[in-house]
Amino acid sequence: MFTSHLIFAHSIWKKHVKPESYAIDATCGNGHDSLFLLQCGISHLYCLDIQKRALENTAKRLANFKNYSLHLGCHALFSMVKHPIDLIVYNLGYLPGGDKRLTTQTSTSLKSVENGLKLLNENGLMSITLYPGHLEGAREAKALLHYAFTLPKNQFISCHHRWLNRSHAPTVLFIQKIAYSLF
Repeated sequence: MFTSHLIFAHSIWKKHVKPESYAIDATCGNGHDSLFLLQCGISHLYCLDIQKRALENTAKRLANFKNYSLHLGCHALFSMVKHPIDLIVYNLGYLPGGDKRLTTQTSTSLKSVENGLKLLNENGLMSITLYPGHLEGAREAKALLHYAFTLPKNQFISCHHRWLNRSHAPTVLFIQKIAYSLF
């Protein structure tokens, strides 16, 4: 419980995926999350990013794996996905080591989450790491949390993990598609 946001998210992902799982890393960045997911033994991983440099970095990191595909483009578009998805992960913000002026944008992130939820299997999970420490990240976090709050409770459950006394620290939003109401 008291660990970094990424270690916490990874522990949830590892419990959620199975060898037959299909997943999407919607903002693959430097490939760290992609590598973790492939090490979990999933069937296939779709890696998306809008920056060519990010896909190159991810490809280098995943050189020992074959069960993934790289896709250059906006994370709001999932036209390449050919299977129902068990897990979609987002690590929003900017490319670590890249230009910090190039960040994910609220409008496309909202569209991506909306489109991604349609791809999830029953009990499929979406994990969104939010970075409210910069202006666009704060806007993005506010909009995505509001969106998650308004999802139909008979179709989705959502949970937000954050540090209460660290207002600019990364947070993790989980949204799960459900087959029946838990509450």
